[in-house]
Amino acid sequence: MADKLADMEEQSKSLVGGCKEVEDLKEQVKTRTKADFSRAVDFVKDLKDLPDDSPIKQGFRCFLKWGVKPLIIIAMAYIWVGKQLYKVYKILPMNIINIIFGIGLCFFGGVYFTSIAAIEAARQFGGADMWEHLRICWEEGSQVAAASVEDDKVDANKNNIPDVEEMSTNELINHKAMVALKAVKDPHRLQGAIISLMQVYMAVIAILKVKFAKTVAIALGIAENLSLPITRMLGPLLCSVMGPDLNHWVPTIIDTTVKFIAVWFATYLQSIISAFYSGLKGGKMVAEGIFNIFTERGWLEKFPDCLVSKPFDPDKSYLDEFIQYPLAAVGFYMQITRGFTLDFPWNLICLPLTIVEWFLRFQVYT
Repeated sequence: MADKLADMEEQSKSLVGGCKEVEDLKEQVKTRTKADFSRAVDFVKDLKDLPDDSPIKQGFRCFLKWGVKPLIIIAMAYIWVGKQLYKVYKILPMNIINIIFGIGLCFFGGVYFTSIAAIEAARQFGGADMWEHLRICWEEGSQVAAASVEDDKVDANKNNIPDVEEMSTNELINHKAMVALKAVKDPHRLQGAIISLMQVYMAVIAILKVKFAKTVAIALGIAENLSLPITRMLGPLLCSVMGPDLNHWVPTIIDTTVKFIAVWFATYLQSIISAFYSGLKGGKMVAEGIFNIFTERGWLEKFPDCLVSKPFDPDKSYLDEFIQYPLAAVGFYMQITRGFTLDFPWNLICLPLTIVEWFLRFQVYT
């Protein structure tokens, strides 16, 4: 009995000693005591003490000088062009505008099929209120731009140097933000317009996802049926090329490639459908614009009776269709032969539209 008690006492001492060793090890091992956000804040604070010639600051300066600054200059150039086009838009008669947009649809509609579908959905969903909200945002933005231009001329200390050129980057950002806030006279109206436009945008994206989901689903279904026969045809060749260690990747590579090709082909077919529709729509806009101009100026009355019945009745005339369908056919043929791409210089002129198109495609197909 005494021996058992002695053994139990020795075991308890060893356990206590082991616990002490574990506690000593815990004290030696340092663990994190701060959350990730606190660590991120500390990291940013440490960046303030970096020397001016540190690699991080040099890389950031190079990025701003050779990356961001050229992009800002290009964006400003396109904004200037957009403003000039808007001025022309306000001056031109509506019939001329319809003719210009109609020609654009005839020859470029298949390239921007997602954007055209988005515009149609926005018109149906947003209605007249959408244009009013866009007008509000444009007016408030114009006031902010005008206030910023006037602020660039301010020289409060009378040293012949504008105050904005004497400010640091942080001061300039805060100052311009204050100028913008002061320039907006009705923030509540601007907030309502932005919220309404965001609701229209979300609804348009949802509509486009449903519209193009059918095309993608059909393409993926076709790819699923073609994966097995293509694997049987190309599998032996890929297995011999990749070797025995990578043979298990062959079905995945073939399946992914087939799906990618099927989705690309479905997108191409959608471009063809959109090009055909936009050609007809654009040709109709051009024909109606031309005949409206002829009617306003009385030129149709001078046409021979074999071409135009007197008095002229647009509902009974087929003369406009002789313009619509040939123009639609030419535009459709041009888009097909170009592969739904833009030639120089149209690819540079329409670069903002191309960016919007690919952004919408990313939103719809992902």
